[in-house]
Order: sequence, then C-alpha cells, then structure tokens
Amino acid sequence: MAEETAAAERVQAKLRLHSQFLQDLSFESPRGAAGVAAAADNKPEVEVNLNIDSRQLQEAFYEVALRITVNATREEEPWFLVELDYRGVFSMADVDDQARAPMLLIEGPRMLFPFARRIIADVVRDGGFPPLLMEPVDFVGLFRQHALARQEQAKETEDD
Repeated sequence: MAEETAAAERVQAKLRLHSQFLQDLSFESPRGAAGVAAAADNKPEVEVNLNIDSRQLQEAFYEVALRITVNATREEEPWFLVELDYRGVFSMADVDDQARAPMLLIEGPRMLFPFARRIIADVVRDGGFPPLLMEPVDFVGLFRQHALARQEQAKETEDD
C-alpha cells in the first residue's frame, strides 16, 4: 500500500495540469417538451462513448482531449444527445518515452474526468431531464484495451 501511494505521488509530481477548458459542447433534445415530460415517468437507456487523445503542443507541454458522447433513448426513440470535448494542458518532467503515453492517456483523463462529468450532469439537468451521473471510468483498463487492439492490428498487418 505504501509503495502504491509513493508511486502515485511521483506521478502527480511529474504530471502537472496547467489549464483545462471546454473545447466543444452540444446538447440536443429532439423530442423537446414531449421528451422532457416522458422522462419524468420513464428511465431512458443511456449509451456513453468515451474517446481519449493527446498531442504535443511544445517541448514539455501536451494537450489531452477527453471526448464524451451520451446518447439517451427509450424504445429506440431519441431523448437527448450530449457531445462534450473537454481538454487539459499538461506538462511533464523527467518522464521517459515509455511512460509518456500512460501518463497522458491514463492520469491526464483521470484528472479531467470529474469536471467533464459535472458539466454533463448540469447540461442534462438544464435540458429538463434528471441529472446524469456517469459512473467512474477505469482509464487503466481502457489504456490496456487500446494497447491490445493496437498489438492485434500490428500482428494482422504483419501476417498480410
């Protein structure tokens, strides 16, 4: 336990969040008042898609993009759609090339997610629906899934 805490403290010291901002936000309620009225009696089926990306801005500065799409439907009828692009500018110190991607694609989104989650909850509530409280995200698991998918793709490319 003490080793994990020390490792987390080292990561926090090496990855610094300088700013965070809303790049793009869209909310659609295709059914209007009928959808809002129906939401009071029914619970929609909610599909959440999450995409993470990063790019280098300057020598030691990186931008991490957290894109979240929430699509709520009931019996295949659309209730609402939220598209959020939330970003942060980070710097890293004393990080080797192998650790750079995990820091940017795991720790960066982990820092940004609580703010993006609140924005989505507020926008859905302001749209007339009950606030949507998204479940926590396992960014380590997502990173591993994408790494495995890239390895399989590379293997298929080699076999061709």
